[in-house]
Amino acid sequence: MTKQTDILIVGGGLSGLYLASQLEAKGHDYHLIEARSRFGGRIYSPSGDDDQSRYDMGPAWFWPGQPRMAKLLNELNIPYFDQAATGNLVFEDPSGNVRRDLDMATMEGAHRVQGGLERVIDALVTRLDQTRLQLSSNVREIKISEHGVSALMNGKQSEIIAKKVILCLPPRLIEHIIKFSPLLPDQTATQMRNCPTWMAAHAKFIAVYETPFWREMGLSGDAISHKGPMMELHDASPQAESINEDLSHGPGAIFGFLGVPANVRKNQQDDVMNACTQQLITLFGERAAKPIKVFYKDWSDDQFTATPMDADGPQSHPQYRPIILSESAWQDRLFLASTETALQFGGFLEGALEAADEALKRAKL
Repeated sequence: MTKQTDILIVGGGLSGLYLASQLEAKGHDYHLIEARSRFGGRIYSPSGDDDQSRYDMGPAWFWPGQPRMAKLLNELNIPYFDQAATGNLVFEDPSGNVRRDLDMATMEGAHRVQGGLERVIDALVTRLDQTRLQLSSNVREIKISEHGVSALMNGKQSEIIAKKVILCLPPRLIEHIIKFSPLLPDQTATQMRNCPTWMAAHAKFIAVYETPFWREMGLSGDAISHKGPMMELHDASPQAESINEDLSHGPGAIFGFLGVPANVRKNQQDDVMNACTQQLITLFGERAAKPIKVFYKDWSDDQFTATPMDADGPQSHPQYRPIILSESAWQDRLFLASTETALQFGGFLEGALEAADEALKRAKL
């Protein structure tokens, strides 16, 4: 089956969907394909038992001074709120000794989206022409032909021909899974391969409770541990729908980033989750022993996010920069737009939007 379009967007995460919304608003002919069976990419917010509260297993925050995210949320009429920061931080040293008297908040000032970040994805998808969106479509080869740029998918069983292709995927993943004909310039391929995929080495654990009981203890939900398995923890409780509601009522949630290396935790999900629950008891007391729901996501084991090179990812945001295919056969045909190609906000949600805006400019759309 062969389909034709002016602009092909590969990747249905925040960058790709935002790009699609901009193209649709301008009346451009486009088609968007996504390899997963869901949209969102690294934005993933499964729901709790009440099916109303959702918990961010990928990115969770954006910050003041990131105007594109604030503008998009306002346009979509999606509220956001400040990360919980009232109360003491829990500190665990390498020997397992615990302090609960530190008056500090590591993420104070950060914003979270009410209802989870996947709410943004859902809103963007709903606004788009559904006939232009395609799930479960994995691109394995992109080539230049006499008719334009051809993308072959799902074992070459289907093909999309476009005038321009915008890849909204991590550069390292692109270089790892997609065959190009003609080949990308050596310098570009090397730059893509050496570009670490943000979050690809991370794993995240969330425990949900009937109430955020740690607030009664004078704790913020923040914790820093030098023992593990989680090294950095934060309150992930949903925001009350009304400012008049008592925030001491539930549900409450705490999430943590795993400090266990990807190769060590591989195929050890049950053991890792049990160890995380035991750590929560150590940090927050016996009331943490029986969460009503737990979530675990290892991004290093996600074939549509990580490559083998991502097992040892950066622990802080690298200085990302745009990857532009100039002075080659791909010039003006192929463009990259993921948060890893954003110059100012690389690695952040804001960076995904920044990269999309820059791709639109470079593609003259």
